Amino acid sequence: TISVRACEIPRLFAPPPPQAMRVAACFAAAAAALPADFPTVPMKGVNGPMRMPLYGLGTWQYNNTVAEQAVVDAFKLGYRHVDTATVYGNQVGVGKALAQVGLPREEYFVTTKIMGGFNATGTKENLDNCLKELNLSYVDLLLIHFPSDAEGHGGVEGRQEEWKALEAWAKAGGAKAIGVSHYCAHHVKDVQQVATVPIAVNQVEFHVGMGQAPDTATDDKDFMLSQGIVYQGFSSLCGPCPPPYNKELITGDLVTSIGKAHNKTGAQVALKWVVQQGIPVLPKSSNPKHQAENMDLFSWNLTEAEMAKLSAAPTPPVSGGSSASDSGDCGIKSVVV
Repeated sequence: TISVRACEIPRLFAPPPPQAMRVAACFAAAAAALPADFPTVPMKGVNGPMRMPLYGLGTWQYNNTVAEQAVVDAFKLGYRHVDTATVYGNQVGVGKALAQVGLPREEYFVTTKIMGGFNATGTKENLDNCLKELNLSYVDLLLIHFPSDAEGHGGVEGRQEEWKALEAWAKAGGAKAIGVSHYCAHHVKDVQQVATVPIAVNQVEFHVGMGQAPDTATDDKDFMLSQGIVYQGFSSLCGPCPPPYNKELITGDLVTSIGKAHNKTGAQVALKWVVQQGIPVLPKSSNPKHQAENMDLFSWNLTEAEMAKLSAAPTPPVSGGSSASDSGDCGIKSVVV
């Protein structure tokens, strides 16, 4: 339980609100809490600051059956964050898993995404369907997956319409925080022109090999940080990368040699390089042994020299675009097409 006194608001600059309001605010904050010792970074929510888990379970390419079992196994180990999306086609399986684990809803974090390119009506329909498939009354984080539709056609007006519809849905209780994925600075600026709710997160590809990459590869990482947007990495083990890069951050010489000094795997070293920068990760695995390794990132640290060596690594490069300096995201047009 939480005492009212523990939640009293300082009176230095303004008179406190009525006690009933303080108590309501106190319990609202308590009801949105991950475990106190769970590693997190600050994030801007619809109604104020939140905690963003530094690691979670990715589910891309998993069908409902595999996703369900992977989430159940991961949450037994101590995971409290799962990431899914409408285009993954596994929200039903994720929802079934969350129902099985039996945790209070406020003790875990769910991220999902809808595609870009929807008008206001299509946005709301897709958002409502997310909650239906997940069998949840709200999600913690809802992202617009791309700054365009599936054909790569974008536009300022379209991004703004979709964002405003997402804001309205979130304010009505559908999501605690909202954000984007695959967005570059010019896409974010389109949204910022109309936003009344903070852009909480930009989820993009980020891994060892991209430490010296240009803005066109990192989707303007420095800009995102300057705006207070959490920069979250996906594919931090470069799983979707073409061979031989898809194994370089698991069995490659650089990560495995550093891992030996810490009695850790190459994959753990690659993930640690990301989270030690305060960047959340979403490693995907349906193997409980690997899931356990992927969360064992916070009882040890890489040295400054090791971090520098990993940051200087030229490979593996970003995999989504046409070259090592292009994620494929920033070229999506910022004019109506």
